[in-house]
Order: sequence, then structure tokens, then C-alpha cells
Amino acid sequence: SPDLWLSLRNNATYFFIHLLFIPIELLVAVMLNSSFKGAKFFKSMVFLPYIINGVAISYTFSYFFSPINGAFNEIFTVLGLEGLIQNWLSDAGIVNYVLSSVSLWRFSGYHVIIFIAALKSIPQDVMEAATVDGANAWQKFKAIQVPYIQLVIDFILFDNVRGALQAFDIPFVMTAGGPGYASSTFTLYTINTAFKFNSFGLASTMAVAIMVLIIIVYLIQNRLVNVFRGRR
Repeated sequence: SPDLWLSLRNNATYFFIHLLFIPIELLVAVMLNSSFKGAKFFKSMVFLPYIINGVAISYTFSYFFSPINGAFNEIFTVLGLEGLIQNWLSDAGIVNYVLSSVSLWRFSGYHVIIFIAALKSIPQDVMEAATVDGANAWQKFKAIQVPYIQLVIDFILFDNVRGALQAFDIPFVMTAGGPGYASSTFTLYTINTAFKFNSFGLASTMAVAIMVLIIIVYLIQNRLVNVFRGRR
């Protein structure tokens, strides 16, 4: 079905947008791991979106991006940028990027907190020795922090694959996969196949297929990462 392949392409949008932001999440974690005034407050603010109910977040952003009195378009109007106003949730060309940005806002804090926990596990005497040897922040990040938390980075990469291919609540609540199948995801398509078209056998097969697909994509990604590390 062409709609199935379109759904998988939509999943790929989530995957690549989250993947591009993983280095940024790591850098944010490094900054929040350092001792500065207000660090605990910022950690709480970063993690807060993850603990909020996903359905509530989706409904909130649905109103935020609404073309009728939506806050996002109102901001452009106040700033005199009416030319940037869009139908954010009904334009097939941009809707997946909008939904991916909402997903990014919700889950990035989770990754940041995991990175912070991993950075806390690095022995302080190693970091202090590097400081005594004259290493700057970038050198310590590249030669000490990244190698020490390599297993956590691998976990985040796997979690990105799993999360991207299982994206459901945000597109379901905000667009119901529309317009048409423009923002449908594989999980949403599977559920519609089961409960909307009553094809439970096909839906079960698709559920198994997504598990296999997650493993395949992760293995390919892991292979590419190992090649990159070897070259480096």
C-alpha cells in the first residue's frame, strides 16, 4: 500500500530530526552537569515536558498551532510577520516537521537527564587530572566524557530508533494522521488497520514487522556509528 510507505517516510522525519538533535542534547547535558547557580532549576525545566501526559501536550499544541486564533500565528501577527503564517497542521508539506518539533520538545529532556546521569558517573579524579594537564573543555569532552558514556550514547541512539518508529500519540491527537495520510505513522496505520478496517490479522503482522524493522534499523545505525568511530 502506498499509504503504508508514506507512513514509514513520516516516521523517518521523526527519526532524523531527533537524531540531529542528539549532539545538542549531549552538549546541553554537559553544560547542566557543570556547577553553576540555577542548574537544578534548569534541569527540572528540561525534564518537565517528559513527565507531562502526552495527550495533554498534544491537545495544548493543537490549540497553539490552530489557524483560528492559534497562539503561534498570533505571535507572527503581533510581530508584523503575517507572511509567515501557515496552516501548520493541515499543510501536507510541513505538518510532519511541526509534529516532530512537538515530539522533540517532549522527549529531549529525557535524553538530557540520561546524559547527565552518565556524566555524573565519570570519575572526578580523571577530570581533575585532565585539568591539571591543561586540557580545555572541548578536549575533556572529546577525549574523556564521550568515550566514558559511549554505552549511554548507544542506548540513546537505540531509543531514538524505537521512539521514531513507534510514534503515535502526538500525530493521533493533533492530526489523526491527516490531511489524508500525510502525517500518519506506522503505528497509527497499524491501529487503523485493526480497529477501523477490522483487519486484525494484517495488523498483527504489521506489529511484528515494526519490531523487526526497529532491530534492522538499529543494527544498520550501529554499524555506521562503529565505522565512524574507527575512522576517527
